[in-house]
Amino acid sequence: MILRLVLVLLLISAACRRPSTRLGATLTPTGQASRPVSTTPLPQLADYSSALKAGHELVATGTEPFWSLTINPSKNRLQFSTLTGDSLTTAVPPMTTNPDGSFRYQTEAGTDPITIQFRPDSCVNAMSGQRYDYQVNISYKGQNYAGCGVSLRQVALLQDIWVLKTLNGKPVQAAGPRQEVPRLEIQLTEGRVMGTTGCNRLSGRVKADTRLIQFGPLAVTKMACLDESGRTEGDFLEALSQSLTYNVTNGTLTLLRDNKPIMTFRKVD
Repeated sequence: MILRLVLVLLLISAACRRPSTRLGATLTPTGQASRPVSTTPLPQLADYSSALKAGHELVATGTEPFWSLTINPSKNRLQFSTLTGDSLTTAVPPMTTNPDGSFRYQTEAGTDPITIQFRPDSCVNAMSGQRYDYQVNISYKGQNYAGCGVSLRQVALLQDIWVLKTLNGKPVQAAGPRQEVPRLEIQLTEGRVMGTTGCNRLSGRVKADTRLIQFGPLAVTKMACLDESGRTEGDFLEALSQSLTYNVTNGTLTLLRDNKPIMTFRKVD
């Protein structure tokens, strides 16, 4: 009798220590998408959040010796600096463009002129291994500096609120308990995205370079989606789990995979 009582007490104690999965789900307001998503490793993207926050439009850098360049038309400021002590801050001079897509800035900085040439060509930073879209050459104080650069004009256009128009080639209609359409608010300056799947709220990380955009990890609230919004949510989250190329034209954001449009969004006015 005593032995049976001891066994009963041990079983009750073990049950009390085992966490309740139902309680855990109740206490967790957000979670990952329930549908399995792609497990393919995503490529590493450059982090331009600080440059976007500063409002820089053109960024360039080089090594041997190390140098950096930022051009910020909104603040009318061009900054060039090197580890050897040479530096320059001046107003942004007029840009001269060429038919081949290259462009140039040239100015008299006191008694020392500076010439900056951007030429479209794949360029890899020798130290970081980061890929850029331009080869950059700078002539300043009798020295020539070579390196890589990028234009953030297209990247900056991503920063907005976007409402989903089509998904996998089909128009998307408002559905779910709130009669909503999936929406994304992209904040690259903070590396964050917020929005809705059309049924559940979502939030998480986002990063983009001049070609690719990546979302995730994303947290999604756990409201049950039983109608068309549930099917749309699954396809929407699955698409966002992959690295996508993008294009922003005339207030429309297109996300593509293997050069095929997967989703289109319209900009919220």
